[in-house]
Amino acid sequence: MIYHYHELSDALARVTQEDIIVFPTDTVYGIGASIYSPQAIQEIFEIKQRPTDKSLIVLCANKKQLEEIVGPLSSDIEGLVDRFLPGALTLVLNCCKSLCKEITRGKQTIGVRIPNHPVSIQLLNQLGPLATTSANVSGEPSPTKVEKSNPIMNQVPYVFDIGETEAGVPSTILDCTTSEYKILREGAIPAEDIYKFLNKK
Repeated sequence: MIYHYHELSDALARVTQEDIIVFPTDTVYGIGASIYSPQAIQEIFEIKQRPTDKSLIVLCANKKQLEEIVGPLSSDIEGLVDRFLPGALTLVLNCCKSLCKEITRGKQTIGVRIPNHPVSIQLLNQLGPLATTSANVSGEPSPTKVEKSNPIMNQVPYVFDIGETEAGVPSTILDCTTSEYKILREGAIPAEDIYKFLNKK
């Protein structure tokens, strides 16, 4: 069911860790579920028709939640977090928490991000970290707004419609698991900005 801005408070109060949700971020709309609900996470793959070898990213409300997933941050990673998060940068880091296989798909690394959007942050504070991906059928463009023609929107019990997202493109993904950090996908934050920041460190 689609909930609009004036209905948010009542709907948010009913969401639990077992629910699948579609919600706005600062980049695009995401589909997600609590990292503690393997069944709901598996349903995301089925709804999205997502290849099962692809892992999900984990959204966190703040640095504390992020460190629960990846452990204490090195000075370099903390610098990136302080500079770019909350925001449109996903950091691929080594996992320290034992996440369910439905999230990691056998990988020892995980993409993590703190979104810069009040609805996202409210959900993350309420439910804890969320395993997420963009709210589109695999292979289709990432959605920047809620449209009933998007089949994802008709299969999820909670769809929070707050209008069009600000960035309109997915986050930039930076792999930080080796000594030489590498951009895996350039998105809302230009690669040049990230490399410029890293070279100043």
